[in-house]
Amino acid sequence: MILSNEKEYIMTYTVELDISHEAAHDEVVRFAIEHGCTTQLITANGPAGGNPLYLFKSESFDMLQELYEQVMGHGHGFDEEELKTMFVEV
Repeated sequence: MILSNEKEYIMTYTVELDISHEAAHDEVVRFAIEHGCTTQLITANGPAGGNPLYLFKSESFDMLQELYEQVMGHGHGFDEEELKTMFVEV
């Protein structure tokens, strides 16, 4: 039996999005969970017209992309390659 101290590296993707101030924090958290993501409120009064700024995380690029498209709409104007530059690998 071979034992190793090496840890498996799991890729995580993040994106920051401003969300309408009309959405309650619990709704945003539930929305993230439904899309296989976690979320964290960065600032309640963000730079985009005072809307809250959230950080969304997922181990799946596809799940984060789906969440992004739900928030921004399918006609957001970015192709997959452009989205890859917007999502941060951590």
